[in-house]
Order: sequence, then C-alpha cells, then structure tokens
Amino acid sequence: MKAEEFSKSILSLDPKIRFAGLVEKSGHLFAGGEREGLEEHLKGRDAEISLSQSAFIVTMRNIFSPELGNLEYVIYAHDKVKLFSIPLMEYILALSAESSINEVDIMKKISDHIKSVGSQLTLHPPTNILDEDKKKILKNLYESGMEEDAIADQLDLDISTVRNWIKQLL
Repeated sequence: MKAEEFSKSILSLDPKIRFAGLVEKSGHLFAGGEREGLEEHLKGRDAEISLSQSAFIVTMRNIFSPELGNLEYVIYAHDKVKLFSIPLMEYILALSAESSINEVDIMKKISDHIKSVGSQLTLHPPTNILDEDKKKILKNLYESGMEEDAIADQLDLDISTVRNWIKQLL
C-alpha cells in the first residue's frame, strides 16, 4: 500500500479526523493530507513546526523503550484539536482530530486498521515526493560519491527515502 493511500484510509476511519500523514523521523511530511472543507488551525510554517515537533518527541520518547517498553503513541489535547503521534515502521503517523474524539476508540480503530492492512503496508514513497529536477540532483549527488545521509540533508529528505529513490533511479 502506498503512503498516500494509507493516509487517506486513516482519514476515512472517522469523520472527526482532520488530518492524517506520515512524517519522517527528520520531521518532513512524507505523505498525507487534510480532510477537505475544514478550516486549518495551523497554517504555513506552524504546521511544519508541529510535525517536526511530533517527530522529535517520538524519537526522544523512544530512548526510554528499553526501560518502559515500546512507545505506542503520544497524544496532545488542546481546546480545538487532539494531536496524535504514532510510531509506524520508520515513520510517525501524525493525525489531528476534533477535540471531542474519544482517544481510546480512535486508537483501537487505527490499530485494527493497521493490522488489517499489515502485509500490504509497505509505505512506498509517494509518487510526488521528488519532482524531475530533484531526481536529477539526487542522482548526480549520488554518482558524485556523496554519502546518502549528506544527500538526505541536502534535499531535506529522510535517509530511507533517499535510499529507496537511489534504488529506483539506478
């Protein structure tokens, strides 16, 4: 299942879900989108900062996994929305929902959904993550001998995304 398709399937689980997306550990939105027709609470750079913060918090909380067990999710409850950060493979499933949503019920729906698509859930890179110019730059940087992590930094991509695209381009 492609990342875009997975994000849309999460949106379809409950009408109170406002946004669903997969975020790379770097904080970059890999794939996802908002439910149409809703007013955005965070716009522009604020939305990007919120996603980066979610990635950072999940990464930091995972430090304690040996002592506390695997991190299942993080929830922030605001007056207007609830924000969920759920580790999923090498990504973080980030979603926002109306503040009236029941956390236990929606987490059960999400968990059941992830289990139901289990073997199909490969989260291939979205088709629109690299335009033709970025693909050429990535290929040139790789062929010039630049390390994959430096390419990821240069193009503001997660290292796994860079590796996947290198395999596809070469």
